[in-house]
Formats: sequence, structure tokens, C-alpha cells
Amino acid sequence: MAMPPEHRILIVDDEPSVRWLLAIAFDRQGIESDVAESGKEAVALLTRTRCRYCCVVLDLNIPPPDGIEVAKFIHQQCRDLPVVVVSGRSDLAERLKSAEFGSVVRRIVMKPVDTSSLVRYVHSEHCIREGPAENPQ
Repeated sequence: MAMPPEHRILIVDDEPSVRWLLAIAFDRQGIESDVAESGKEAVALLTRTRCRYCCVVLDLNIPPPDGIEVAKFIHQQCRDLPVVVVSGRSDLAERLKSAEFGSVVRRIVMKPVDTSSLVRYVHSEHCIREGPAENPQ
């Protein structure tokens, strides 16, 4: 059975191999994911799900709108949704940190990504959920 969206993450990266590796790594830890290869696709998924993800893993250098514009959209439309930026470009990451909408960014991870550390961080900080309530009888 699929998890509800608020117990899923959104992975946004234009490199198919990166999307696949991250999705597999999160899946192995019990965190399901949706993937987007462009800013346009990411915004569509965020809009359709009403931002109901526990976290967005976002590359900054993606087809339009770029990751900075997606982060701005998240700041405006999905205020409480945390973003973990994954980027190979430190200049873009620094630009994002200094932007007024950079507050949604909880962590910046430079490529190449240590997937196990990223998964542990996202799981422990953003996607922990309580198990089903006990029903004493």
C-alpha cells in the first residue's frame, strides 16, 4: 500500500541516474518518493499534492524553472515544507542561502552525494512518523 503524500519525499533532479539512485536509497529505508526531472514537473507535483510531502530533495541546476525558482515557489506556496538542496554548483547554493526565500532550505549537500547520509538526515529530521496507535483490549 502506498504511503500518503505527507510521508513521501519529492526528488527533483534532471539526471536520471541521480533520481534513480536517490529513489532507491530512500525506498530501502521505507521512504517512498515521487520524482521530477524539471522545475515545471516539480511545481506541477507540488500543486497537485498541495505540497503534502515531508521533504523536497532539490537540485538547483534543472530545466526551467530552475531550482532557485522552485525553492521560491515552495517558500510562497508550501511554507512549512523543508528543502534539502543537492547541487554540484556552490555558487548557486550560496545564492540560494542569501535569498529571502532561502529559509525553506534546511541543508545544502554538494554532489557527489553520500546517499546514506542524506537518507539518514531526511528520515530523522523530516520524515519520521509515529506508528499506528495501540488499541488496548
